[in-house]
Amino acid sequence: MQFQWLFTFLSTVGAPLVKKVLVALGIGTVTMIGLTALSTAAKGFITAQVGGMPADVVQLLGVIKFDVAVNIIFSAFTTRATIAGVNKVTGSKSSLGSVGGS
Repeated sequence: MQFQWLFTFLSTVGAPLVKKVLVALGIGTVTMIGLTALSTAAKGFITAQVGGMPADVVQLLGVIKFDVAVNIIFSAFTTRATIAGVNKVTGSKSSLGSVGGS
């Protein structure tokens, strides 16, 4: 048995590692698909609601940059979900730095 140590290593370390990686990839894929579907549905709902408004109100929303505000909110949601996913996978807590002024 020339390669007995290799088989022992692969069965004790390799198999659980591969299993954890596959589980993490599966959970990440399902989460990403779910977040994409949720985000698309919410954007579609907002677009439909704004499309049903009178023209004056839609023009006013354009002046106050409502579309930019909605994009900022969706970007913040996506960023927060991404950071939470990275924290869950790595087991550490990361941040984007200090947001408040000193």
